[in-house]
Amino acid sequence: MTAKKEPSNADILEGMNKRFNMVFTELKKNDARFDLAYRQLTNLDNKITDVQKTQTADGELLEEMQTTLNAVAKAVDADAMTIINHEARITKLEPAVN
Repeated sequence: MTAKKEPSNADILEGMNKRFNMVFTELKKNDARFDLAYRQLTNLDNKITDVQKTQTADGELLEEMQTTLNAVAKAVDADAMTIINHEARITKLEPAVN
């Protein structure tokens, strides 16, 4: 049986450097992945903010339209009542004319 050769300090240091370089490389890859995820989340947050602003603007517009439609509905109701009143008057006056 041959005796196992003890690794030298240089061999141990070289092995540790290889491991540290491997870990460093993986950490750089993770950093790139996290950076990409952060950019995507920031972009998504900006889009959500834009949608919220649009919804707010649309809500204000819808409220304005509702106010206008309510005013138009009141006017149409008033006109309809005027027509009904005139019709009643005309109905009463027609027998007197004929």
